[in-house]
Amino acid sequence: MPLTATRNAIGEVTRRLAIQLAARTDATTVDVGRPEQSALFGDAGPKLNLFLYAFRHDAHMRNTPLDRGQDVPIWLCLKFLMTAVDTNRDSDSSDALDLLGQGMLALRAIEMQRPSELALLDNPEPIKISFDQSEVELLSSVMQGTDEHYRLSAAFEVRPVMLTTVSGTGGAPLIRTVGPPATPGVLVLPSMGPRLDRIVPESFEAGATVMLEGGDLRADQVEVCFGETCVAVPPADVTNRAVRVAVPATLSSGSHAVTLVRLLPGGRRQTSNAVLGRLRPVVTGAAAGALSPGAGGTLFGSLTVNGSRLGGPGDSIFAGFYGSGDLRLLVEVAGSLAQTALSVTVPQVDALPPGPYRILIRVNGEQAADAPEVNWT
Repeated sequence: MPLTATRNAIGEVTRRLAIQLAARTDATTVDVGRPEQSALFGDAGPKLNLFLYAFRHDAHMRNTPLDRGQDVPIWLCLKFLMTAVDTNRDSDSSDALDLLGQGMLALRAIEMQRPSELALLDNPEPIKISFDQSEVELLSSVMQGTDEHYRLSAAFEVRPVMLTTVSGTGGAPLIRTVGPPATPGVLVLPSMGPRLDRIVPESFEAGATVMLEGGDLRADQVEVCFGETCVAVPPADVTNRAVRVAVPATLSSGSHAVTLVRLLPGGRRQTSNAVLGRLRPVVTGAAAGALSPGAGGTLFGSLTVNGSRLGGPGDSIFAGFYGSGDLRLLVEVAGSLAQTALSVTVPQVDALPPGPYRILIRVNGEQAADAPEVNWT
């Protein structure tokens, strides 16, 4: 359809509204013009009047061409007043207000339509109708002539209405690469590399599953490193924002710098920033051995603590005896290669009063979640 027909779009919108209102209301006619002229002249009514009192450029469409390279059309919002007139040429009677309500419902029924009129056929979007505030200031400014009366009216706008014509478009043939493809050069990735924000939970035990959260984490091959210990992560556990990984069972208790590594083509490694993860020792039980009497009814001797990741020979390990609401004794303990048992010795000079004690185990600054009770008797 020729775009030159859109030059009649403003009048076509008005005619279409008049036809629709006449078909959907009790109005005998629908006039177009100033409200006072419609009320004083022509048929006596009941009738509706449409008055296009202003227009503005559509802010949402004003820089939108129909096609790339074409001139931008004129996109308009047409602002109308709809006035009802009864058989006595009055706009304030009950009959006139009834007709005004019918007209508003009719506009609501046709608020989004694709018109078939030639001047509106190329409009890329449906014609939309929305109501404006019909305030006293607006109506008074429109009906301000000496021979005009104030008439209650409904204000609404119609958008987008397009005015355009055929214009020369900018363009050129597509550029093609002729010949064999060029030798691959430097691999460029659209990011600064993986970024870690946090590890959830921050404190965990060996063998547990933790979540690393951040950005740009996805890759064909991903590793997560807990200090110097790295584990490969299956692709199913990797998304661009999170990676799920099992904590290595051989990791020592304590704080670890956790990083994510993307393995790039050619064998290069791209490493993220580090977040702090804290591995707790696991205590499964504690039992006191043969105890000897000390001064004042106290007892000294040894006990055995069982669990996992309890510390090796080079780790910092402490055992605490907690009783009567206070830490009564803190003893440094030597670890073992297996890290599954600790032998805690209470010397005679630090003999403890008989009674129940909770055994607290700290390895490299991290304390076990469980504190088994030992009866020191």
